[in-house]
Amino acid sequence: MASIQKVKNGYRVQVSIKGSRSSASFPTKRECVEWAAKQELEIKAPAEHKTFKDMMEKYLDEVTPTKKGARWEEIRIKKILAEEENYLSDMTVGKIGRSDISDWRNRKIASGLSGSSIVREWAIISNAFNTAVREWEWLDVNPMATVKKPQGNPPRDRLINDDEIKMLDHVTGYSEESSLLTVTQRVGAALHFSLETAMRAQEICLLQWDDIYGRVAKVNTSKTRAGVRQVPLSSTALAIIERLRAVNGDKETVFEVTTSQLDALFRKAKKNAELDGFTFHDSRATAITRLAKKLDILDLAKMIGHKNLSMLMVYYRETAEEIADKLD
Repeated sequence: MASIQKVKNGYRVQVSIKGSRSSASFPTKRECVEWAAKQELEIKAPAEHKTFKDMMEKYLDEVTPTKKGARWEEIRIKKILAEEENYLSDMTVGKIGRSDISDWRNRKIASGLSGSSIVREWAIISNAFNTAVREWEWLDVNPMATVKKPQGNPPRDRLINDDEIKMLDHVTGYSEESSLLTVTQRVGAALHFSLETAMRAQEICLLQWDDIYGRVAKVNTSKTRAGVRQVPLSSTALAIIERLRAVNGDKETVFEVTTSQLDALFRKAKKNAELDGFTFHDSRATAITRLAKKLDILDLAKMIGHKNLSMLMVYYRETAEEIADKLD
């Protein structure tokens, strides 16, 4: 209910709904009435006037910045909202039903977008709906909750082989004797460091000198909580660190390579070497497959930052033929 009072310079209006109070001042009583009506609508029935676009933009402003992968989520949300075929954008959230979500899913599949990309978009939108239900009180239920989730891509089985590593070394100018003065050489060093440690690209790029002590590298920022860990260093990994110390010892980070630089220069190196079919992240799987021959399963899980041992199967890529050779 709105309360309007005459004040010195006009009128003051106050509304109180569900324990939430708001007030404002206007020159005329009519403006007070219009403002109060708008406030009551905002509080009482957001599902009737808030659109899908409103929900995603609010989520982008309030929730996305709190995440470690904020930059990538922001890019995905803006892409979702910019799509001309996304008819959901102008629909009010209260009118979006299961059939609309199913249609959105089917259109995405028909567009040829990879299963993994659709699943990532699905997760963001579903989380936005859940936030609208649990925190903003815009909705009573998430319309995606009872719709069949699209399937992701089958697990990758790609490893980077020795010949490919040699070709990448050639185009990046990396070797055991190279100066590591150029960013491209340090991208080559990052690849070899990942092959020794199974560390992710971001973990390597954020590694600081204070994180190195003895034969251990401490990962302070990672994709998961379990990812915050202490990584034992092999002799080869230590040698890379010492060579970088001579070049970047007075800098903050060990490799002095940003994630965007590593991504762009690694793609360029693959193109120059006429290689395809793998990403820098496949170096992690390659490392885990190699390390599995040296370490106990629990030691390996601790080293790479997995509490759930089943996750190792995503990265362990030994072929059935290679496993069979061990049986004889």
